[in-house]
Amino acid sequence: MGFLSFISKLLGLGRRFSGSPEQYLAMVQYMAKKNNPDYSVEELLQWGEVMQKVMKVNLQPYKDFKDLAENGTPDHSMVEKVDDKVKEIHQRRDLKQAIYGPDADLGDDDVMKSNDKGAVFARKMVKDLSKHVEFSDEEKKKLNDL
Repeated sequence: MGFLSFISKLLGLGRRFSGSPEQYLAMVQYMAKKNNPDYSVEELLQWGEVMQKVMKVNLQPYKDFKDLAENGTPDHSMVEKVDDKVKEIHQRRDLKQAIYGPDADLGDDDVMKSNDKGAVFARKMVKDLSKHVEFSDEEKKKLNDL
C-alpha cells in the first residue's frame, strides 16, 4: 500500500501538509483535474479551501490559497510521484482481476476493505471531506458504509 502510506506520511499524523505551498497548489490542481478534467478557476479555489478544512497547510509567504493560485508556480514533483503510485495500484488491481476474475480479492490494493494504516487514513480523510463536498447518491452510500 505504498501510495496511501506515502500520502499519510506527506500529511502527517495531524493532517499537516508537509510540502511547500507550491506543492500544495500542484496537489489541489491534480485533485481538481481528477474530479473534472475541465475544471474552472472557481472549482480550483473551492478545492484549495475545502482541503484546508481537513488539513493544516502553511501557505506562507502567500496570504491565502487564492493568492497562491494567482501568484505561485505549481511544483509537480510530488504529484508526479503520487500519479505514478496510482497507476501502479491500478495496474496491480487490473492484473489480479484479469487473472482471478472481477470479484478477485484485491488485498491491500482495495482501499475500501484494507486495514492498512494508509487505507484507514484515506477512508477517514474522504469521510471528513464529505462534510464539505457534495457527493453523488452512489458515493454517499459508499461513504455511509465506511
